[in-house]
Amino acid sequence: DKSDMRQLSQMIKKMPQHQAELAKFSTHLHMAEECMKNYQGYIDKLCKVEQDLSMGTDADGEKIKDQMRNIVPVLLDQNVTISDKIRIILLYIQSKNGISSENLTKLVQHAQIPEEQTLAIKNMASLGVNVVVDGTRARTWNMRRRERVTEHTYQMSRWTPQVKDIIEDAIDGKLDTNHFPFLSDKRQGANKSSAPTSNRYGRWHKDKAEQGSQKIPRMIVFIVGGISLSEARAAYEVTRERTAWEVIIGGDTQILTPGNFLHNVSNMEVRE
Repeated sequence: DKSDMRQLSQMIKKMPQHQAELAKFSTHLHMAEECMKNYQGYIDKLCKVEQDLSMGTDADGEKIKDQMRNIVPVLLDQNVTISDKIRIILLYIQSKNGISSENLTKLVQHAQIPEEQTLAIKNMASLGVNVVVDGTRARTWNMRRRERVTEHTYQMSRWTPQVKDIIEDAIDGKLDTNHFPFLSDKRQGANKSSAPTSNRYGRWHKDKAEQGSQKIPRMIVFIVGGISLSEARAAYEVTRERTAWEVIIGGDTQILTPGNFLHNVSNMEVRE
């Protein structure tokens, strides 16, 4: 009867094995709750602003007319770290292709960024970014991006690293030859449905005697200054989606994180 079932249930709960399993579940549940608490209280707001700045549109695909309205609350938030505020300002600057010196000063003041840490912003000019502009802007190349946002895309991960577009355009023979002239001589007139046989695309491994080696072309992507984890993931995704190719990606420094990237930029030797 019901009383017997309740007694049996209580006995099972008191068993050592059950107590051990319950403790494991309790630990994981606590960790999940802490992660969600941090995400909902901080990360979700920051990610939304970052994604909107990177894409130029909101989660619904609508173009954002006034990005300043989105970033000011983040810059004024005392709970947001200085490094995160610097990244938001840099994203805003890049979205505008440069801002006035007056506006930069206001943003730094709103964010309460110490003077010595503003080098992470100012030194980006040495990497080809228009930071402070006074009416004239240096021309910057922006490749045509592929449309990747679908109904299955998470709102907080709409941005795709540009290197993925470059890799796929290289495979398809669609790279701008003005910016990638070293590929034009090998791709002109090539059959786009078949893999190229140039040494630069990986024919070198076909002469190896080892058995079991993959008979597919390899594309090696080297990024001066290092790569981020999201760029490494993009290369993996291309390899998974384009089964006729293998993409190998790397850089000349350690894997870049937001923290060490800003540190490296801050400590650059800037030539006047």
